[in-house]
Amino acid sequence: MSIIKSNTLRVEINEKGSTLESFYDTLKDKELLWQGSEDSWTGKDVTIFPFVARLKDGYYTADGKDYKMPLHGLCVERDFQIVSQSQSKVEHKFVYGEDTLESYPYKFDLRIIHEVVGDRYIKTMKVKNLGDCDMYFALGAHPAIALTSKGDCDTSENYIRFPKTMRPKNYYLNEEGHFITRKGEFEGFDKLYCDKKLMQKYATLILTDEEFESLDVVRGDGVEIAFELNKPPILAFWSHPQNGEYICVEPWWGIPDFVNPKRNINEKELINKLAAEEEFEYSFSMQIKKR
Repeated sequence: MSIIKSNTLRVEINEKGSTLESFYDTLKDKELLWQGSEDSWTGKDVTIFPFVARLKDGYYTADGKDYKMPLHGLCVERDFQIVSQSQSKVEHKFVYGEDTLESYPYKFDLRIIHEVVGDRYIKTMKVKNLGDCDMYFALGAHPAIALTSKGDCDTSENYIRFPKTMRPKNYYLNEEGHFITRKGEFEGFDKLYCDKKLMQKYATLILTDEEFESLDVVRGDGVEIAFELNKPPILAFWSHPQNGEYICVEPWWGIPDFVNPKRNINEKELINKLAAEEEFEYSFSMQIKKR
C-alpha cells in the first residue's frame, strides 16, 4: 500500500489494480471514499483497461482469434510495479507479458500516476503501444464516493451538481443491467439525486454526447467533492440498487458490449486506437471543495 498526502488530504493507493483505498480529509478526520461491504460492493475503485464493463459471452475477436476477458479488463487482480514514489506522488506501471497476450494480443505499457496537491487528488492514466501494429483499447476509472444516509441506505439527500444544464444521450442497458440495448434521448438536467431509485431504473447511467468538464458531488452533511473530468466521451454513474451508501463517478473512454455486439475489437463502438509507439493520456481529479 502506498500513502501520499498533503497538509489536508491523505490518499492510500493499493498496488493491486493501482486503485484508491482511501480519500481522507485530515482536517475533518473524515473518510470520503466508500470502504466496501459484503452486501453491496466490496470494491472501492477500479482502474479499467482494456475493456469497460462486460463483453457479451465474455469474449471478443482480434485478427480472427477469440479472446476471453473478465469484467473491466486486466487490472483488477494485477499487482502494479512502483516506478517512483514521493510524499505526494506515486507512479505505477503494468507492462504486457506472455500471460496478458493470452487474453489481449497487444504489447502495452500502462502507467498510472497518483498525485496529491493541496485538497486535490489527481489520477493520470497513460497507455503506450509497444507493438508494431495498431492497438485497440478502452480505459476508465471507477472511484466510489461515500455518501450520507437517512437510514436503510436512503441516500436521496446527496446529489450531483453540474455547472450547466446537461442534455446528453444515454446508453440504455438490458433488464439484467449488463449490456446495451440502444442509445437514446435523456431528459435535460443540472442536478442528479443519488437516490437508489436511479440505479433501480437504469442499473448504470451511461451518459454521452455532452462535454463533461466538471461536477460536484454534494453530500447530505454539506461536504462537496469537485471532479475535474476533462471531457471524456462517456460519464457513468453506478451504485448497488439496494445496499451501500456511495456513488461511483466513472469517466470512460469506451462502453460495455451491446446485446448483439460486433465481436471484432476494431469494430466496437467508441474503441480507441493507437498506432505503433503512440501514447494516450487521460487525467481527472477529485478535490474537497467544501468541508
